[in-house]
Amino acid sequence: MTYTCDKTLVSCGCSYNDVHLTQSRIVGGEEAIPHSWSFVVSLQHRSPNSHFCGGSIFSDSYILTAAHCVDDETPYRIQIVAGVHNRSDPNNTIREVDHIHIHPDWSPSSRERRHDIAMLHLSQPLRLASNPLLTRICLPNVQWPNNIETYPSNGTRLATIGWGNIKESFFDNSPDNLHQVQVFTIDNNDPICDSGGPILQWLGDRWEQVGITSFGKGCAVKGDPGIYTRLAYYSDWMESVTDASSNVSTPLPHAVYQCDRTSTCGCGQNDVPALSSRIVGGEDAVEASWSMMVSLRFPEEFHQCGGTLLSESFILTAAYCVDNLSIGSEINITVAVGMTNRSDPRQIIREVDRIYIHPNYSSQARDYRHDIALLHVKTPFIYTNYPFLAKSCIHRIDPPELTIQHPRNGSHLTVIGWGFLKQIGSVVPEMLQQVHVYTIGNDHPACLDSIYDPQLQFCAGIIEGGKGDSGGPIFQWTGRYWEQVGIVSNVKGCGDPGRPGIYTRLSYYYHWVNDILQSQGEHLEPLNQTTRPSSTMSTAVQRTTSRNTQPTRTQSTTVVTCPFPTTNTSHGNKNYQYLRAVGITVFIVHALSLYYSEF
Repeated sequence: MTYTCDKTLVSCGCSYNDVHLTQSRIVGGEEAIPHSWSFVVSLQHRSPNSHFCGGSIFSDSYILTAAHCVDDETPYRIQIVAGVHNRSDPNNTIREVDHIHIHPDWSPSSRERRHDIAMLHLSQPLRLASNPLLTRICLPNVQWPNNIETYPSNGTRLATIGWGNIKESFFDNSPDNLHQVQVFTIDNNDPICDSGGPILQWLGDRWEQVGITSFGKGCAVKGDPGIYTRLAYYSDWMESVTDASSNVSTPLPHAVYQCDRTSTCGCGQNDVPALSSRIVGGEDAVEASWSMMVSLRFPEEFHQCGGTLLSESFILTAAYCVDNLSIGSEINITVAVGMTNRSDPRQIIREVDRIYIHPNYSSQARDYRHDIALLHVKTPFIYTNYPFLAKSCIHRIDPPELTIQHPRNGSHLTVIGWGFLKQIGSVVPEMLQQVHVYTIGNDHPACLDSIYDPQLQFCAGIIEGGKGDSGGPIFQWTGRYWEQVGIVSNVKGCGDPGRPGIYTRLSYYYHWVNDILQSQGEHLEPLNQTTRPSSTMSTAVQRTTSRNTQPTRTQSTTVVTCPFPTTNTSHGNKNYQYLRAVGITVFIVHALSLYYSEF
């Protein structure tokens, strides 16, 4: 049967050539007509160029795939290949991946494989308008909560496509050419495969992607249907990640942390978007959204650590960053402010003339206690002259003995910085990166193994891994502005499982910092602001002592982007006992071919 599609009449789901599907049972599927599935891509490791999963074109800059395909990957290892029928075809379109967005509720250790969805951001757009061999996929627009659990309906004829294995085997028998097979949805009560690839239904004039290949026992063998992520459930999440409203007929509002700019601190020139995904590799910050961020540089223009603006003359950072530096040495210490891109020519540079390191800090102890320092700049910042600069907010805790509770366990925090993009190497991003993390309880095993003094330090990250940029800030949203609650101090490894980031607890050092500022006629912002940890912090999101030592070069020991290590396994029928509980997020299909596997 031929499915006729006219690209001049529809904006998505229509390929260069028409699809022809044989309706008879085909063992191993059948080869597709070249360029009849123009929205399908191959996910490949850049070295060697080996296919490991499928995906689909969501927009010019985003690829849709399964979370389990990329959960243990880093962006710099992946490329996508589009516009090909044979994977060996040299006439293809290749793009590198710079960010991986994984659904926040996905867990690789879960037997249920719920929320098995991810989006890849490309370093360069595909330019779909100028390439007739490429097109984006159409997505379901089912209004919540109507019929999401039954979309697609039981018995719907679907097509799944990819380059995976064409028979069940421990050996790679994947074809060079793209294959296709027809399947049917089956009821979620029935018993119980190129991973990440699309499964589609025909709408009469175009193809709509209704799911993502997730898992199954074996390769769609008899009695073991494939399990697919139900895309209708994830419209809001996909929209929040990409803001590509053209892929659905009803654009969704973009959530932001709407800052009250009457505040004297904690607000950038632009608002920060509210991210709902866990982001492997962090993500680029919005221009001028973190106006208090500082880049500490030595020697010359080399970024070494992060920091924040506190007042007209003082910068807050980690003692670790400056412990081996001295003023008047051969190394010129500078700070750069007023930029999101480190190469922005509009950035403001100031020379540091004094370094204050906490008197109880010791670099020999390696426990990173009292890891806090202040830098005094020779020429003050005049904020009225630079509206794109902002001071960081630090709160005083009352009563002081409750500082250990601030921030509270489980608080949603944001870390920003220009840290290394991988654990081994020196790839430092040009754009300021941001990532959302959570505070981890002082008595949590992952924290107990890393922290030395919970009065002075706290843990934050995602249990699968931690992030940061030495000396940089970690913020908490107060409902009106961003409050800096910590300084990135130390991370063991690069986001390794069970190795959260260690942060200096700023609430403990409020008076030490403020006393130094007041000795120079300055003060912390917001003035006279007191926080009582017993009260609940708002998390509402709106829509729409001087020290001189011998100089030495220091480098950040923490990173902004790292892999989230995991082990992927296939659980097959063991998962069936959970399907009744997760039917809204996945659906089941049965292949027409009994031996068709993982293509």
